[in-house]
Amino acid sequence: MVQIKTIDELEALYYGYNRNLLRKADAPATTSTAGVFNAIFGAYAWAQLNLEANAFGILPKYPWDKSGWRVITAKPTLNTNQGNTALGGTAEGGNIAETVKPTLQEIDVRPKTAQLPFSASEVMEWLATHSKDDIWGGLGSLRLYMAVQHKEFLNRMLLADVEGNVSSGAYGGTTDFESLDRIVSSNAEETALGGSGSGEYDPWAANATIDRDSSSAFDCTVESASGTIGTNGVLTDDTLRTFLRKIRIAAGKDPNVFLGSHEVYSEIQGLYMPSVRIPNPYGESLVQIDVNGIQTFKGTGVGIHVDSIYGIPFIPSKDAPSDSGDASEIGRLFAFDTSDAEGYGYPRIGIQIAIPTEYYEATRRSPAYPFVNNAFVEKGVFRTMGETVCRHFKSQGKIRDIKL
Repeated sequence: MVQIKTIDELEALYYGYNRNLLRKADAPATTSTAGVFNAIFGAYAWAQLNLEANAFGILPKYPWDKSGWRVITAKPTLNTNQGNTALGGTAEGGNIAETVKPTLQEIDVRPKTAQLPFSASEVMEWLATHSKDDIWGGLGSLRLYMAVQHKEFLNRMLLADVEGNVSSGAYGGTTDFESLDRIVSSNAEETALGGSGSGEYDPWAANATIDRDSSSAFDCTVESASGTIGTNGVLTDDTLRTFLRKIRIAAGKDPNVFLGSHEVYSEIQGLYMPSVRIPNPYGESLVQIDVNGIQTFKGTGVGIHVDSIYGIPFIPSKDAPSDSGDASEIGRLFAFDTSDAEGYGYPRIGIQIAIPTEYYEATRRSPAYPFVNNAFVEKGVFRTMGETVCRHFKSQGKIRDIKL
């Protein structure tokens, strides 16, 4: 019979070993041991930044075929010299009235180039492609990130704030793609906020003549949440309905997409709480967004769900403009009509593309390297050539001066 007299003998019986064997001094290898552990991060870098480009995404893109177009800025006025009415009513056997014509104007626009270059030293690129070193920063790594950044830069061009750039001189235009905030504006906005300068709200100023200093011929529908442009107010359902009514009267149809800041988006969500006692216009739409911009969903199987107001999809963007000099303004609500209502083959507002986004690089595999760079550096660049274009101002609009 086995006699158990000590705890060591008991452990040996049940565990099969004596704990004294584990009492030796240990020196384990741990992640903190020098020279033992090196973290491998991989050739990717997750951007801790919001790089969405929703404004660029919702606008239709179409080929650059003409560097200008004609617009009719006023309807013809029929005189009554021959006894007819101003609308053409004629007495029996009456004379033919004098001929008339509408007022036309030519608009000149030039394509602009947007670029985003980047580079890596020859040593960095060779190590990134040939060694087993843990490296981020070769052209391959940079290319992935810069492709997204290039589109985000274009988005920021489209949503640049006009008020933040008002000066005392004559506005001479910009080499950036034209801002939607400048395109979608009015004579009243120029009068209230244009400062002592001129042309601040005139798009394509370097080539076109879109006079909003003294003319309302190119007015978009611009409303203030307060009722007075330049004075902030709280957005209401009445303001929204009045805004849409004015666009319908001016343009003949509703816009097909809203765009605004996330703060405006949040305000609209709060505007239509479930507690209201009227049918709630805040809902959901199924739309398609591709190279042709935003489209009403057709068919089945594809599309994304987005929030809508009175049936019009709402797309929020982090870059939506607000007055940089007024912290209480949370942004503007844009209403765009990107359709081809006239059937001319051109959207009413969109991005006309001369050269689609292309990528070029000069590396050690390129002819004439390194003389092409004049340095032992490998370079890449993304380039897009085009311009923001609006052929129908009356169908575009915005509500500005929105505060919490």
